[in-house]
Amino acid sequence: MQRQKEKISQRTLAVWYCSGGIGLVLIVVLLVFLRAQIGSSGSSSNSDPSAPALEQNVTKSVVSYEVQQVAVKMGPTLPPVGFPSGSVGEACGLNKFPPMLYRNEDGSLPSNYPFDDKGDWKPLESTECWSALEEYMNALNPIHWSTGSLAGVFVVLEHPLTFERIFADPEGDLARVQAALSRPECLLQDSESNWELKELCHAEAFLNYALFNRLCYMNGIDRRDRTNYWENDRTPEQDRHMWKQELEDHWAEAKCRELDPELELKHQPELYELIKSFGNAEERNFGQSRAQELLIELAARLGDDAAGLTMPISKWPEFSYEEEGYKFGRFTDLLSSDSWARFASKQVPSAERFDEVLKLLAVLNARRPDPRDEIEFDWEVAARHLCEPPYFKRISVEWASWSEPIGEHLSCREVIHELRQQDIKFTPLLQVLDKFEQVALELDVYE
Repeated sequence: MQRQKEKISQRTLAVWYCSGGIGLVLIVVLLVFLRAQIGSSGSSSNSDPSAPALEQNVTKSVVSYEVQQVAVKMGPTLPPVGFPSGSVGEACGLNKFPPMLYRNEDGSLPSNYPFDDKGDWKPLESTECWSALEEYMNALNPIHWSTGSLAGVFVVLEHPLTFERIFADPEGDLARVQAALSRPECLLQDSESNWELKELCHAEAFLNYALFNRLCYMNGIDRRDRTNYWENDRTPEQDRHMWKQELEDHWAEAKCRELDPELELKHQPELYELIKSFGNAEERNFGQSRAQELLIELAARLGDDAAGLTMPISKWPEFSYEEEGYKFGRFTDLLSSDSWARFASKQVPSAERFDEVLKLLAVLNARRPDPRDEIEFDWEVAARHLCEPPYFKRISVEWASWSEPIGEHLSCREVIHELRQQDIKFTPLLQVLDKFEQVALELDVYE
């Protein structure tokens, strides 16, 4: 082996010496030729008279080549977006990224592309970027993040569902689910509910375990609901939003890689069979996805409010989740109403739409005889949902359906002005209208 290395080294040196000799001869010939050309044509009027013409030309050629190389390697940047200080956009330098999907003319990635050759995020090498992303993601509701379902973020809970919650103690959640299902009182029959068992039967653990299984072992991240924009029509804000979605996916994938593969439900056969017994005995093709849906419903039946805000989601062909936790929690009347269905849809602002939605908010805002029946809602979520584009229309053909953004539409200011012209007399509705207008102005989504 040593002799082979010596042979390779000797061969390499010989090639270098030979190449160097040939190169030196060529340089000498080139210099003689160029000097003759310069002598016959005279020096350029823009040249430095103190420097030889050959040196000037060679220097210009080198500089020009370097500029071209930089232009090839560095992708263009869009007009900067004003990110708040400490936000993911600011901390991770999203304004420095090239437009989404941009490639150099030769097909290579530009130097300001945020991935390295291994597919890792270069910005996340910065502690500042990772910390901002961690803080942002930990506070998000994973159901809303993955499906777009609005219920979990519209209603304010004492113990909300967040990414921080489901990734806090995965091993412990599995152990708590197993312990709960070993107790007879936690084995609810049929559609029975008992919210008093929330603590004893670890209701929150059922939802946590179902969701990290869905995200990490059932392609939940790849299947999640994303906002995409056509390349030629994207604004800088939309382009940066798409990059931010990529960062979010990377964070979730990194969290999933930290989990023990043995936590997956398919590696817990006894638990799997027990969960299966809560479903319809005649169900065919019972799989992990259905087991996760039953776990979420069990959480709601045992009193977890976050599970009680879950509803079926179907966005074929992306994904379909059939949990019906809303049937077993205290939000049944709200989430099963036609008013909620119309509110949750992303429709353009109109006087008719806002009249119905604000009446719904007025009802929710009313006091109840039993404080446990009161529902606190998030005004900011409502204002952003109603006033902030994009809005979508559903396009359907024989073999598929999809959503497309809607272009021009009325602003919230115009719609609310139209409503005020109707001379509303109902005091609770006027109070809700004033509150909604104030929040929309503060969030800068009013215009």
